[in-house]
Amino acid sequence: MIRVKCLGHIATSVGAEVELEGDFLQAEAVVEQVRKLAAGKDPGFNVYNTLVMVEEGEAFVPAGSKRRVMSGQKVVLIPFSHGG
Repeated sequence: MIRVKCLGHIATSVGAEVELEGDFLQAEAVVEQVRKLAAGKDPGFNVYNTLVMVEEGEAFVPAGSKRRVMSGQKVVLIPFSHGG
């Protein structure tokens, strides 16, 4: 299980924290699965405008990374438009 903390308008769309099933997921798949939780509406974030921060501060844009996120790791999704 992968725990995902959501900030800014991502949290408004899907909730402040979600859990995803699986032993590992590509970072891009993490963002896409969280997007699907927005219940049919466009949540306003995607792999190109979201930073993924894993565990101890490694941050990247998932569209440009093949980084895997493993079960038990904590992930934070940060939209580019996140205010202060």
